Amino acid sequence: MRPPHPSRRGLRPLLRMRAEKGVLESQPIPPRSAAMTDPNATPQTIAQILQQGLFHHRQGQLRPAMERYMEVLRINPEHAEALYCCAVVACAEGQFKEGVEVVRRAIKFGPATAKMYNVLGQALDRLGEPLEAIKAIDQAIALDPKLAAAHGNRANIMVDAGMPLEALKSFDKAIDLDPASVPDLINRGALYESIGRPAEALKDYDKALMGSPGDPRILMNRGAVLKDLGLLDLGGGAETSPRFKEAIASYDQAIKAAPRMHEAFAARGQIKMMLGDWPAGFADYDHRGQLPEPTYKALPEPRWHGEERKGERIVLTSEQGLGDAIQFSQLAPWLAAQGHDVTLMVRPGLKALLSTLEGVTIVTSEDELRTSDKPMRWAPLMSVPGIMELTPDEMPCQAPYLKAEPARVAKWRDTLGERKAFRIGINWAPGHADRTVTSRRDIPLAAFKAIADLPGVELYALQKGAPLEQIKGVSFREQIKVLDADNDPKAPLFLDTAAIIDNLDLVIGCDTAIVHLAGALGRPVFTAVPVISDWRWMISRDDTPWYPTMRVFRQDSSGNWAALMARVAAAVAELRG
Repeated sequence: MRPPHPSRRGLRPLLRMRAEKGVLESQPIPPRSAAMTDPNATPQTIAQILQQGLFHHRQGQLRPAMERYMEVLRINPEHAEALYCCAVVACAEGQFKEGVEVVRRAIKFGPATAKMYNVLGQALDRLGEPLEAIKAIDQAIALDPKLAAAHGNRANIMVDAGMPLEALKSFDKAIDLDPASVPDLINRGALYESIGRPAEALKDYDKALMGSPGDPRILMNRGAVLKDLGLLDLGGGAETSPRFKEAIASYDQAIKAAPRMHEAFAARGQIKMMLGDWPAGFADYDHRGQLPEPTYKALPEPRWHGEERKGERIVLTSEQGLGDAIQFSQLAPWLAAQGHDVTLMVRPGLKALLSTLEGVTIVTSEDELRTSDKPMRWAPLMSVPGIMELTPDEMPCQAPYLKAEPARVAKWRDTLGERKAFRIGINWAPGHADRTVTSRRDIPLAAFKAIADLPGVELYALQKGAPLEQIKGVSFREQIKVLDADNDPKAPLFLDTAAIIDNLDLVIGCDTAIVHLAGALGRPVFTAVPVISDWRWMISRDDTPWYPTMRVFRQDSSGNWAALMARVAAAVAELRG
């Protein structure tokens, strides 16, 4: 099984069970026989040794199993079944290269079977050779079209290759052949959720629970999809949804079954924070530091828990994305105003921008941090609301808390020239290449036509990266001004963008660092979020406790961005008066 990986922001644990299932068919276990090492052993005796190995293998006793398989191979080095079994053990222990070599020998000595090609395909997939893996899996299916495991493995490879619809066909075939296959039900459920079909995902998870009652991994996935269904209920016009309570209950069950499943705590915390229960939510969310891939680097010094300690520094370590750092950095000057000596440790590119935080020392490394001998305690930046027991109604919300450099503001004022229209900065997608987690936040640039059609507006692209190519494909491309700003990857981040935003009347964007920057600068900003949105935008509100100048526009359950942007356009017209 491949472990779930938390996303950059959402920590959404969609499990992909990649177990080596189906490779050892059920076989009767014959009575033990004596003296199995005679070089003149008969085929019957070899079969008995092999059966002993299979018995140990099914019990999870890989070492004794391998000893029996090797005993067979000492008698007959070309015994295909024993070679195949050795390959299965090698793969189970993560030795995929060795697995490939051994199973190819099994195929060579033959007769080749579907299960041999199935294992070959799985091993090649783990070695990063998906094309060769598909060839092997397809050969397995050609030899035995009813081998459910091969169809399931083919589906997993197709998911990794970014071919979800092709993967779905293979999952459907696998489950038709083996309706009780828990791994395939979980994997298809995760795929359904990723392509926006949560109701079908929930059905698969519920079926998987019938085959594996109380499995915390399934319960965790089930909690995630119930949360999504709750958001879809609200997007469809409902005032409330029972799905959120059901989601929390599913996470409760997962945690009861596996008290150290920190992914379940973190995901449950996000739902609670989304619903406004910040004290309980942030307490759960603190488990993100114990994930297999923690979202922040722990320091060796003692943790800070909110106490006021004279003569000590509080070091807040930034984490996760650029937008997260900008959003939560507002808490650093708030703590400084209460008399704390606050240091914020951030990635180097953000130092110049965040140096405008009042009363806060900015460092970019532990070496820089330790140039002072002053004692310190530390905490993850995104844990501060929990530490200080903040609620949405008590959020300090001190925008503007960042400032653009006056000289850059003046430079861009001159560059933009005389103000002749209502200036709107637009951002429609994250600029980085990782589309696996953030893609549903993207707004098709074509949906901004409703804004472009407004009289007396000018559009300025605050977009970076590959999404800029979309400009060529929209009818209003001539109305979009692309500015040469912050394009040097070695330069500090966002300094020109902040100065440009200071010269605009409004920013309209999706859920990226740009809208957080606009909010931090205290500029008017309209943020458009998908119906299944991040926890920080909470539910059933068009404002946010984080930024007083921000208005949130929510997609409805249809997932139609054009309809949402039409509402945004009406709000722009109203703002202009």
